[in-house]
Amino acid sequence: MTREKIEKLGTVLVTGGAGAIGSRLVRRLLADGAERVIVVDDLSSGYEWLLPADHRVQLVKRDVCDLTSMNLEADRPLVFHLAAFFANQNSIEHPLDDMHTNGLGTLTALLWARDHQARRVVYASAGCSIAGHGIDAPIREDMPVSLNLDTPYQITKALGEFYCNYFDADVPTVRCRFFNSYGPGELPGPYRNVIPNFIWRALTGEPLVITGTGDETRDFIYVDDLVEGLMKAATVSAARGEAFNLGTGIQTRVQELAEMVIKACHSPSGIEYAPRRLWDKSLRREADIQKARKALDFQVTVGVPEGLERTVAWHKENRVKIESAVRCAS
Repeated sequence: MTREKIEKLGTVLVTGGAGAIGSRLVRRLLADGAERVIVVDDLSSGYEWLLPADHRVQLVKRDVCDLTSMNLEADRPLVFHLAAFFANQNSIEHPLDDMHTNGLGTLTALLWARDHQARRVVYASAGCSIAGHGIDAPIREDMPVSLNLDTPYQITKALGEFYCNYFDADVPTVRCRFFNSYGPGELPGPYRNVIPNFIWRALTGEPLVITGTGDETRDFIYVDDLVEGLMKAATVSAARGEAFNLGTGIQTRVQELAEMVIKACHSPSGIEYAPRRLWDKSLRREADIQKARKALDFQVTVGVPEGLERTVAWHKENRVKIESAVRCAS
């Protein structure tokens, strides 16, 4: 990143900044010279210990929907809106909570950004939220928005994109569609992603449970590559008003993923199978990242085997804290 862009970081607001992606983003912002990083996170799924101990970081433990009532001093900040009610199964069981955080929370963040004359809002959308299911080809940004979405989470993530388009006349917005992010900072849990749950089971000697046949594929992107995409979305002038897929453009079979996790953990765990969840209708998922490559010079640098090794090492280094969090959640 150029010195010009570093100097322009100034004050940054990161909603959901104590989560897996948010905390890695905070570290990157500090490394790139941000003068002040305000983290708004109610810690419902984030953890204060993930954040670096740095005097430039201000943690505000509040609901993102309270943002407009907070007295936060910020002059023309850069905004990363990552706060979300995660994810599909959780939204099915708690649709009102999903609407509160993903719907009202996004609207509130955009109103706050407009009122504080934000330089740009980078919105965390989802690769599963726009095109719907039943797509075998790579998902492109210009695909029509589907009305056949499968979960409240997908619906509210799409709603956030509509709001971003609406507010773009008043505050510059960029929509980043995340595919399956993984890496240090993400803990296991009933509503979390497959990789931390696989790693936790492998490290504790339990069988890894695949919901489906194992032939299903997903596009897994390492968190630091995703953060690089977010930084480019925030600083490249041509990104304004656009949507970008942040993935790898590579499909990985879930069966192969499970085997790689077992190998990386040196685990005796086996693999078991459970029925696919009723809402999970996407057998294949892959991001077309040509637009991000061309407009943002976005590059993927960490493949799944290397990313898993790094993630397993982080889990081992933080096992005591992870165990404590798992006990509290159970």
